[in-house]
Amino acid sequence: MGCRFLLAAATFAALTSAAPAGAAVLRAEGVLPPGQSGFVSLGGLVDGTGSPHLYDQNQLFIDFKRKPLTFQIDKPVGGTESPRAGVTITRDAAGVPAVRGATEADAWFGAGYAIAQDRLFQLEAFRHATKGRLAELIGQDALEDDLVSRRDYYTEAERRRMYEDLSPALQLRIRAYRDGVNAWIDHVRLNPGDLPGEYAAVAKIPTPWTIDDSIAVGVFLARTVPSGDGNELANLRTVQQSGIRALQRVLPLRTAGRRPTIPASEGRFSQGRRRSAKEERAALKRSVAFAETLPKPTEEQAAAPARKALLDAGRMGRTGGSSMFAVRGKNGRAYLFNGPQLGFSTPELFVEVEVHWPGQDIRGVTAPGVPVIGIGHNGSVAWGFTSGLSDEDDLYAEQLVPGKPEHYMHKGQERQMECRDETFTYLKTVSALIGADAPEVGQRTERICRTVHGPVQLREGNVAYARRYAIWKRDVETIEGIAALNAARSIQDVDRAMNMVTWNENVMAVDSKGNIGYWHPGLFQQRPKGWDDRLPYPGTGEAEWPGLVDRTKTPRVINPKQGWLANWNNVPSQDWTNGDGESPERISGAFHRGSFLMDLVRRLHRDPSFEASEATIRRAGTTAQQRVLAVTRTRLRAAQRGADGEARAVLDTLLAWDGDYHETDAAGTVHPGVAIWVAFKHRAAAIALGRLGPGVARFDGRPGTSHEFDITPGAAYALRTLAVDDLRQAAVATAKELSERFGTPDPARWRDPRKMYKVGSQGAGQAPELPFFDRGTWEQVVEVGP
Repeated sequence: MGCRFLLAAATFAALTSAAPAGAAVLRAEGVLPPGQSGFVSLGGLVDGTGSPHLYDQNQLFIDFKRKPLTFQIDKPVGGTESPRAGVTITRDAAGVPAVRGATEADAWFGAGYAIAQDRLFQLEAFRHATKGRLAELIGQDALEDDLVSRRDYYTEAERRRMYEDLSPALQLRIRAYRDGVNAWIDHVRLNPGDLPGEYAAVAKIPTPWTIDDSIAVGVFLARTVPSGDGNELANLRTVQQSGIRALQRVLPLRTAGRRPTIPASEGRFSQGRRRSAKEERAALKRSVAFAETLPKPTEEQAAAPARKALLDAGRMGRTGGSSMFAVRGKNGRAYLFNGPQLGFSTPELFVEVEVHWPGQDIRGVTAPGVPVIGIGHNGSVAWGFTSGLSDEDDLYAEQLVPGKPEHYMHKGQERQMECRDETFTYLKTVSALIGADAPEVGQRTERICRTVHGPVQLREGNVAYARRYAIWKRDVETIEGIAALNAARSIQDVDRAMNMVTWNENVMAVDSKGNIGYWHPGLFQQRPKGWDDRLPYPGTGEAEWPGLVDRTKTPRVINPKQGWLANWNNVPSQDWTNGDGESPERISGAFHRGSFLMDLVRRLHRDPSFEASEATIRRAGTTAQQRVLAVTRTRLRAAQRGADGEARAVLDTLLAWDGDYHETDAAGTVHPGVAIWVAFKHRAAAIALGRLGPGVARFDGRPGTSHEFDITPGAAYALRTLAVDDLRQAAVATAKELSERFGTPDPARWRDPRKMYKVGSQGAGQAPELPFFDRGTWEQVVEVGP
């Protein structure tokens, strides 16, 4: 603990020195649809109204426009507010607060106060969700999420110890933020007209915000947004149903044709010591033999880890996506784009804020509840995140002692699990009546256990499955690293800050000298040499981690020779494995959406500018990326040349389409290639996966809601492997499907309406209409230079 604190203190002190003369963010723009505020008044519960900034950025986003993201220096809109001495708050035309403090503590007090003004009920929902108490707000539908929150995370006592391990400076910041939130809570308790209407709907009044609330939110952000749990049980089911060959074909350790963010010439980076091909074959053989001794998981059990990705948009705990790129330009300039894709909702997961105190200026977005800027700039350095999606946890199959359900064997000894009973309360009263539902009130008690490896997530027969996390009990160290990132004055400062974080977000940054960099940081386990990444490990002691990867050796690059960097959740480096397939899109290899973005950014680098960056964003966000990639990476052209009849008509129409799903005709419908592409991918996957047995059917579900026209691993496998005749067969099946659906065999008439996004709601706000784009729920474009 002492060494960690000294490192944090020394790094932070080094980074808070004065900015170099001439350092500048030359231009910055951003957009946060639908708007900054989440405030719905009591009178607005029925129609979702309240703040004028609930929905005012929605059309801006639809039109591919953004607002200024530079520091507020003009006359503020609505005057100046001072919630206490030493703190002032002004707001711009979009309602974004600019907080100025006489001290750092004053600044974060003001930030807490301003964010509570905008997102008080969201703060309420976040603290309930992160402590496993969401069912107390919204009813028993949240009970399973609450169970996961208490089972896989920490007790209040454990969170308190994590807070005590933080540096005194960060502890002071958290306390100041708490006090600011509570100052606003005190205000609304005396002024009910400023109280969000949702409190009346759930029959509650806000209680004081606590340090523990901020720690709980910080833990969830560190664990869930960057990555989810592993797919070991799904892989086990595949092997037991279809054999190891099927798993190897669809989920190899390294998919052919994939493109990492870091060029191989700049470093290959493996997760610890890279195993030889012979070692990997031996490990797979050993793991398959062990897998044959394990109970067969049900389909529901195998799908459990994917639950995080299926949470409603904006919900705390939802695993994210995201894209970003950085380009070195002329005359020492550099450009950064970042678009985190966390699901569109009212309000968003992120909130925008600008914070100033002597020696520090920051603007960007953060999640309500934590006193740091997640993504943004400080006038000298701009940075962005995308979800890392690497495999930093493993599932252990604990051998239970017969007749003793809470005892297991480890290293030849019988051990007792750490178990406790947790009572869950669900409550839905006034909100149920408003929605004409039956009120819900009740309780449920669950037994929660841990082994030496971690929380027990499932029991089946004589096995208890426990998950071991590399980040276990070190989640909030990431806040120290982000605080250091906020204070960075150069790309080298960012590099040092990335050695402090424990979560697995991809990070890109640019500085005012035109430098660019990329990092894939966090805590990663070193793999046990004799076992395969994709299947459960035995918990009896022979598959223990040798340790954690040195954080200074994680994938990173500064100023690559090619002059640009791009990431859309693709693999970071050449030798990085797919792990257990926690990130299904990584398995798509050459068809990964990141490859399409790289092609665009490589062209952007020829003549970079702010306007050219915006054109790149538009193209990436309105195109079915794999349709473009398929022209050069499949046999589609060959299949088209020899096809006739229905197959020829389908392939002609598909290949005449440029992948754009945004442009519509006068009737509001899109090119018929859209419907063909969606159907064709599934038909091709059915052919390819059908030859491998039932265990691989899961690889062709549907893409995530943030990537509606993306490709599934099964469809990518099909396009990579199917012969010309198979592709024609898929085209015929597509013709039959669409002829029936549209009532005509003419492909020119297979025109769907423009696809709309399913916008979620994190309170009483109304979901505005939003056309689907494969874009960030927050977008920023920044130009820096000397």
